[in-house]
Amino acid sequence: MIEKPHGEIMKDYYCAIDIGSSLCHVLVGRPQADGSVEVIGVGTAPSRGVRTGSIVNIEATIQAIAEAAREAELMSGLVVEEACVNITGKHLHGGNSRGVVAITNKDRVVQHADVLRVIEGAQNIRIPGDQEVIHVLSREFAVDDQKGIKDPIGMTGIRLEAEVHIVSASITALTNLNKSVMGAGIQVTGGVMSSLASGEAVLTEGEKELGVAVIDIGGGISDVVIYVEGGVFYSAVVPLGGIHITQDLSIGLKVPVEIAEVVKKNYGSARVAIVDPTERIELPGMSGRASRQVLRQEVAEIIEPRVQEILQLVDSELVRSGKKGFLAGGVVLTGGTAHLEGIEETAEDVLALTVAARSPLGVEGFVDRVSGPEFATGVGMLHYQSRLADSPEVIESRPTVGVVSKIKNWIAENL
Repeated sequence: MIEKPHGEIMKDYYCAIDIGSSLCHVLVGRPQADGSVEVIGVGTAPSRGVRTGSIVNIEATIQAIAEAAREAELMSGLVVEEACVNITGKHLHGGNSRGVVAITNKDRVVQHADVLRVIEGAQNIRIPGDQEVIHVLSREFAVDDQKGIKDPIGMTGIRLEAEVHIVSASITALTNLNKSVMGAGIQVTGGVMSSLASGEAVLTEGEKELGVAVIDIGGGISDVVIYVEGGVFYSAVVPLGGIHITQDLSIGLKVPVEIAEVVKKNYGSARVAIVDPTERIELPGMSGRASRQVLRQEVAEIIEPRVQEILQLVDSELVRSGKKGFLAGGVVLTGGTAHLEGIEETAEDVLALTVAARSPLGVEGFVDRVSGPEFATGVGMLHYQSRLADSPEVIESRPTVGVVSKIKNWIAENL
């Protein structure tokens, strides 16, 4: 375990650790009265121990977290002792469920205990033995025949119903995640599904009500979450991301992956039609060979098909949800790959929906350091922690990696 330095301890601050397939981000922030978060510390390190969203080398992941945390500590002047961590990967499973209970008190008024009971009842679904519930996200309630209720407490009726979205994760993956963060000398206070955190950072409440999908295209995977009428209706993970684009460039241009990544970031385009067909870029030589030039259009011709493939898989998830036709708010792209030139236009062609690439909203402090879409998950986790802390009813309901209470996670999204 890595020893932490002596210094000021975090009190009124939150910390978020975003462990991605390409980079590990550590953010320190504090909530503001207007609902924004002030980011006072940011650290980033290459994520060497993660592949397609899953930890494959704990020691390398520990080093990445520790390196990013040290940078965040130096910037903020605080010691990071506890943090919320993102949860992602192909092991995540999401599904919808419904619970029904009778309102038993003599006044027939819905109370907190009734909401707890109905949420607990909605969780009575079969979950594989190697999975553990990490989120129970209430979408809407119904009291007797009145549906579409967001907060039923105080209403009068005989029967209370709840529709929830339940997310479970591999116990093995959660254990490895916990070990990695604790190995860096940081206590895990909670875990948040990456797509849920990204939604917190890039969406407005109005968009959630309207119906919108968030696609976070990260390094190794793409996280998808769909909001309908204000609540999470569907979540999924597509096992392709920016790393696969880089690998295609490495093979197509016959250059090392490191050079391919630079080419992608500096000259990449997800749309061939908008690239100047005469523009050339220079590729550095290797093993004593001279540098050479290639048309930038050739780079786009390699990138566009892979981006289309990623988006086609995303589209399959949107169709599978059964709610693609209800997304009046369209699609919001975020994650590091959202930087690619032309990706919005290509996404609109593939998905047949309006598309906008977006960076985190509601940020103060070191805005320039977290202004890119790759920081959506990290900033979203700061927002998430702040919102839970502002709700006295859910102060104990933070989802904890490895020790998840099936009863206490219910209300994190609504009350």
